[in-house]
Amino acid sequence: MKAPLKPIILRGKDSTGNGWFGASRGSRKHEGVDFVGVPGQNVYACESGRVRVGNVYQGSTKMKLVEIKNDTYKVKQMYVLPTVKTGDVVSEGDVIGTLQDVATYHGSNKMKPHCHVSVWKFGLLTDPEPIIVPCKCLNPF
Repeated sequence: MKAPLKPIILRGKDSTGNGWFGASRGSRKHEGVDFVGVPGQNVYACESGRVRVGNVYQGSTKMKLVEIKNDTYKVKQMYVLPTVKTGDVVSEGDVIGTLQDVATYHGSNKMKPHCHVSVWKFGLLTDPEPIIVPCKCLNPF
């Protein structure tokens, strides 16, 4: 699976929270991994498949997500201003949009701008980090 951003930098922990899979979110757990980026940079499809574009937050149309589905995976990439449309078919590594500034949206200059990636494999929520990070083809630098 391809990385959403290049170079790969995991958010880890900042003063606003933890960006790793399973981190506490009060009564729930973080369902993905956060990859640090620069607002406006290209975001790449982690997987090949059919696209659905949606909103990250109920009641707000500002922060977007791109979901890509195929027979094995469903991947949600959040905080992406899409350049693709619902129904499009993309290949792994295609540009699907640009990174939005989630920190500004939340009014915090302490949060690292990031692309959140959640992965379901055969319908089961899965930690994306081991699937994405070890691939040698990810970092062109």
